[in-house]
Amino acid sequence: MNAAVLHSADGTPRAESFPDPTPQPGEVIARVLAAGLHPLVRGQASGRHYTSTGVYPLIPGVDGVAELPDGRRGYIGWLRAPYGTFAELAAVSPAMMLPLPAGLAPELGAAIVNPAMSGWLALKLRARLVAGERVLILGATGAAGQLAVQVARTLGASKIIAAGRNAEVLNSLKVDATVRVDAAEFRDHLAHALAGGVDVVLDYLWGPPAHATFEALLGMRAELAGKRVRYVNIGEMAGAHVELSPHVLRSMDLELSGSGFGSVSPLEIRGELPKILDAAARGELSLPIEPVPLARVGEVWIAQERGKRVVIVP
Repeated sequence: MNAAVLHSADGTPRAESFPDPTPQPGEVIARVLAAGLHPLVRGQASGRHYTSTGVYPLIPGVDGVAELPDGRRGYIGWLRAPYGTFAELAAVSPAMMLPLPAGLAPELGAAIVNPAMSGWLALKLRARLVAGERVLILGATGAAGQLAVQVARTLGASKIIAAGRNAEVLNSLKVDATVRVDAAEFRDHLAHALAGGVDVVLDYLWGPPAHATFEALLGMRAELAGKRVRYVNIGEMAGAHVELSPHVLRSMDLELSGSGFGSVSPLEIRGELPKILDAAARGELSLPIEPVPLARVGEVWIAQERGKRVVIVP
């Protein structure tokens, strides 16, 4: 079969021939229709993510939409190494495949679950968002951040503050306030946007933006007195480390946590995925996508995401 093959951690995958997967008992060979090029895919394939296997050569791709021999279509994920979803074929268990809702295009189904899942799980399971609460999203202009805005609204947030670098995307978001992360006065602007308080912070950035956010929260500690602020880290696009003053922890009721594989159980994740697919099928969650043929995988692998999620189409 044709597949995107990566031969080393620091390499670039190229479309080439790779042995067909061998199904185990209970599995069938499905035809892959689409697979999302998520940041997780790059991180895992390069060995930087904690779920990396270190097995090379490998086929990247953590999830996608596939068609079974009987014509049923559904969402699949986490194939056995060295196989991933950037290939024409995949060995899947029909019992584990999640049905693709009627009206949801395979390309959008493959693109939307992973980035929507980060915000959905963080808000619903980690932050335990209650309808009417206020949410700040750091990194709201990336694909996952844009979806987190939609998820927050779907789950009932009363006020959404979006912070990001991409001014064009930031201005297009349907939110109550926006803040440019790269502005010299980011902390002051953020403090102004947070007037009235905040209940949940979703952080895709970490690094300096997180530090500035903690400082902004510290400056409004009197306003936050007696109110629990749930700060949930999801990514580290702006840096892997942050300077945190102990005064932040002592002067307010701040709950720090993370959301990802390990902090949320596989059973919990599987229980939420059909809800994400259904929300996408209803049009409550949407995302700009860019379908790309498998032959161009090397080209898009090294390109920077610009608010669209690349979808590999075998």
